[in-house]
This record gives sequence, structure tokens and C-alpha cells, in this order.
Amino acid sequence: MTERDVLIIGGGPAGLSAALVLSRARRSVAVVDTGEPRNATAEHMHGFFTRDGMPPGALLETGRTEVRGYGGEIIDGRAERAAPADGGGFVVTLADGTRLTGRRLLVTTGVTDVLPDVPGLQERWGREVQMCPYCHGWEVRDERIVVLASSPQSLHQVTLLTQWSPDVTLLTSKAPEGEDAARLDARGVRVVESEARRVIVENDRLRASSWRTARSSAATPCSSRPRSPRRTARWPTSAARPARTAS
Repeated sequence: MTERDVLIIGGGPAGLSAALVLSRARRSVAVVDTGEPRNATAEHMHGFFTRDGMPPGALLETGRTEVRGYGGEIIDGRAERAAPADGGGFVVTLADGTRLTGRRLLVTTGVTDVLPDVPGLQERWGREVQMCPYCHGWEVRDERIVVLASSPQSLHQVTLLTQWSPDVTLLTSKAPEGEDAARLDARGVRVVESEARRVIVENDRLRASSWRTARSSAATPCSSRPRSPRRTARWPTSAARPARTAS
């Protein structure tokens, strides 16, 4: 079994950046990646200097090509287990049973988004349903936007979105009070105290969101702040510490 200098689990921007630098430093590097990036459903990425508007998949393919150009390996697969190896280093076991060994282990698996349980929401994630106004706010400027309150950060998110549109609605199970309510009122945010029931799609476009105490509200984009726990596997604490990466 060939021992690499470094094994990297996760082939997103963080993992490929590390692999590129290490390969150029003449280290033997192998990147294990499932090909399931967090932003796979997004058609374009924005705000990335010199790459604004590039499809996320194209960025990753460019990164893979650069890593291979310096001798780095890209292994398509899913890491199931990582453990210290006898005599030092680490052993990573893939889903197909393949075992890889390395002197060092870098985990860049990032996070996964857990959306509110609203019918139709998952299917539109990365399209009309978004979470980051800096990534996608320009594309929905001046449109009607509905924010589904799903975390304590939702108030901050809805406030941010008023920079891109004057027509923003916060859908929440409990209306904000006190200073929070005053801040939303000053920004012109409409607050609907209800729970999302479903999103309405017509001709492959999100047209409205529906809630329990009202029929519906026309809205092209919809915003939600998902829970984003780290992607995890069975990593022993002595083996590696997962690193959070951006989409």
C-alpha cells in the first residue's frame, strides 16, 4: 500500500487549495471526494474575484486539473472511516473497501444544509430558494422576497435583504418584539406570524409561498437560513479535526 504524504478528505475549494499548495511543495497528495458539493444546485457563483458568474462545477474541475498538473491524485469516492495507523500516520477506508494511508490527514468536508421541512423547498434550493444575499441578492434585486424564519440569524438575514429589495416579508411562527420589531418596521419589512405550508411552482419557476393563516403571497425568490452542521463521519479525535469551509 502506497503511503502518501497527505490525505485530504473533501475536494471543495478548501481541499483543492490545500492539495495545490502541497503538490507544488513536492508532497505526494491524494484528495478523496464524493462529487457532491454543497452548492451543487446553484447555476452560478458570484462575488469570487475573476470568477464571477462561473458555474461552481467548472471551478472545481479547474481546480482538479491544476492539482493533477503537479502530480496530485483525485480519488472519486466516499471516506467512511479514518483511524491512526500502526507505526504512525493514518488509514482512510473508502465505501468500496479501498484503504489509503498517509503521514498526515486533512479533513475539509465542509457543511451540509438542513432546510425547514416545507414541501417543495428542497427542490428549489439553489435556484429561487437561497440563503446568501451577497451571493445571489443582485439577481433578485427589486423583486418581492419572502424570508422563512428558521434560525436566530433570520432577523439579521431579513434586514440585510432590504438592501436589495424594498419588498421583503418575514414569515415567522412568532413575531419579533421590542427593538427587533422596531428595526424591521424601520426597514419596511412586512411580518407575517404564521408557518410556511408549501411553495408554489408554475412552469418550473417558484411563483408564490403559502402559509397556514393566509392563502399565498406572490414571490419569485424565497430565502431561508438553513441549519448547517458539519459533515461528519467516524473520525477518531486523535485522527483529525474537521474544518468548516465556505460554499
